[in-house]
Parts: sequence; structure tokens; C-alpha cells
Amino acid sequence: MRSVVPFILYMLLGLTLLNPVQAAELELVSGEKLNGTLTKIKQNQLTLQLNTESKTVPAADVICVNLDHARLPWKKTGMLILANNDRIWGDLVRSEEDFLLVRLNALPEQPEWRVPLETVTTAFFDWPASRVTQVELLKKTDRPKQNDDLFFLKNGDHLQGEFIGFNENSFRFDSAAGETSVPRGGIQCFCFNPELVNFPQPKQLRYVLNLTNGTRVTVSELALSQETVSAKTLFGASLVCPMSMIETITPRGGKSIPVSDLDPAAYRFTPYFSQKWNWERNRNVLRGPLVTEGKEYFSGLGMHSAGELQYQLDGKYAGFQTAVGLDEATTGRGDVDVFILVDQRVVFQQSLSDNQLRLVEVPRIDVTGAQELILKVEFGKNADMDDHVNWLRPVLLQKQ
Repeated sequence: MRSVVPFILYMLLGLTLLNPVQAAELELVSGEKLNGTLTKIKQNQLTLQLNTESKTVPAADVICVNLDHARLPWKKTGMLILANNDRIWGDLVRSEEDFLLVRLNALPEQPEWRVPLETVTTAFFDWPASRVTQVELLKKTDRPKQNDDLFFLKNGDHLQGEFIGFNENSFRFDSAAGETSVPRGGIQCFCFNPELVNFPQPKQLRYVLNLTNGTRVTVSELALSQETVSAKTLFGASLVCPMSMIETITPRGGKSIPVSDLDPAAYRFTPYFSQKWNWERNRNVLRGPLVTEGKEYFSGLGMHSAGELQYQLDGKYAGFQTAVGLDEATTGRGDVDVFILVDQRVVFQQSLSDNQLRLVEVPRIDVTGAQELILKVEFGKNADMDDHVNWLRPVLLQKQ
């Protein structure tokens, strides 16, 4: 049995950036967007040099920091999925006691990360380049009711038992037949018993970094000096990389609340014939990544026609912001009508179609004093064919 690994949740996040080296766009809870040069972040305050002045804003008031850095070309590597939805792209080197050791091959000078087993849901030795194959693997390993660790072989079979460890040559686990060792090269991926996964998240302000190699990691400490980023992950590993590898910085624990972090009060679905579709958190309805118009989003909701999600607001929020679009997985037939209702009143309505408009940025919606928010997807012109809808980066904004 894996032991519970203690890990530090930082009570105070101090971020210090030196040197005005990085252009950035800051999206603020107030609705304002600031464009300028990122000059400093210190004690959760972000400073931007604008055309004529310097402006400092609390990180808690920031929805997202967007940096104009292109995604690196795909490179063969492995991938870990953590319980908090982080994704670590790197070579799985070996296991040591209660840790998986991962080498970030996009950063050859970076020391290996020691990732606690209890924080990992799924590990892939070879993460495929094809998004279709990625979705197939994600579906295959998505077994929330399993009572054992599962080990998937490249020949299509799978085994179950309790993970022991692996090195360059062999992969070991315990099963009803006793301790078993198989060649590591025959293992495609493995996922852990959900009952043993434990990765509590701090309530304090923290930051999700999206890297240009595909890695997404939540950090509690961050510094920038001479264009080099130094960060500390929630599981205690250090990250050192050039600032040019950072795509976005998204504060968490501030005044911007991801809707995907909330539990809906109700979900209603009306099938066109008989097939039932569930809604999905931070993935599309096919249980793959949220991808619209070629861009992947790490936060959002996947829905299918005809369905609606209801959220209780209880007058706690001032605004709601989202984009909505058809997922990349549609095959040219997707056609839907989407609605946003506040206290049973339609405040936004839009038709989406593979042949016309696939993505729309919803104007910010005032929800001051509102009790209820409903996100609704209705059938369009093609019945329910390919009606895969993504609500992208939906956030509720707390009162200033």
C-alpha cells in the first residue's frame, strides 16, 4: 500500500520579477485589459509598464496573464496526469519508493522531478502526437470506479493489481498471482486506484503555468530574473526555465472563480433519440481535451445537445465571463443554439455551426445579486449530430 506523502502548502506566496523583459496582456476582474511590459511581481502584486506609466495590480484581481509565446513542436515523450488536472510532459525515468521520477526533455538542464505517487491519476510512457489517439487513451484509462491499479499493455490487454515500481528494463506489480514483472517496453500506460489518490489544493493564492511544451503545472512560488523563471510546484519540485517557455499565468484562489471548479445544482438532459450524454469537467463530451479553433483550453465544460447546467449563485458574484464554441471533434455537422440564463431570463443567445460561426466570446454578463445561472445547449438544424459544445474558461467574478 502506498503511504500518504505529506506535502507543503504554502501560506504565503511571494513572487519577485526583475527586469522589464516580457510583454504581456493582463485580463482583470474589473473587465479592463492592460497591455504592456511585465516588469515586476512581488508579494502577489503585478506591475506592468504601460506606454506612459507604470501600473501595479493585485494578482487576486487578475483573471489571466497572456504571453505571446508559441507552442513548441511536438516531441516524443511521456505524460503524467495529476489529480488537480495538471499535466506534466516528460520522460518517465523510474520509480523510487513513493515517487515517480520525470525528466522534462524540453529542459535538459532541469533536474528530474520527484512526483509523489498519491498525486498521480494516470501515467503514459509514450504520449501520442495524434489527438484522436490521445482521446482513445484517455477514454481507456478513465475508470473512476476501479478498485485496483490498472496496467495497459501495448498489445491491447490490461492487467490489474498493485503498483510496485519500474526502471529502465522492467515493470513490477502485485496481483492475485503474486509479484509479477514484465518488460517495461510492453507497458503503454498505467493508472492508479482512485481511492489512493490524494492531492488537496491550498485555498491561498496560487498560479497555473501553461508551458510551451504542453506542460501545465500549479505553482506556489515564482520568480523571474534575467529572463529565467524559477518556480516551486505544489508537490515540492523546482522548475527553472526561460520566460519564453511560459504561455499563460493564471492566478487561482483570487476573485476569479472557474465555473469548472464548482458543482452544479442540477443537470438536465433531453435526448434526441435515446443516447444519453453527460456533461464533463475540464474536457469535452468525448472525454478528450477542450479544443476549439485549434486552441486547447485547460478550464471549461463539455456539453451536448440538449442539455443544461444550473449553478446557484446566491448573490455572491458580480459578473460572468466565458467563450463558447464547437469542439474540434465535430466532423462538419455540428449545429446548436446556446443560451445563458440569469434568474430564468435569457441574457445571451447564439447559434453555432461548423459551416459558419464555431467560436464566440460572450460579452461580460452582470450577475450582481443574481441567484441562479444556467448554461443551455439546444438542438440546431442537424438534430443532435456532432453537437459537441465547449464552454471555454468560464469564470464567475467576485464583487470588488
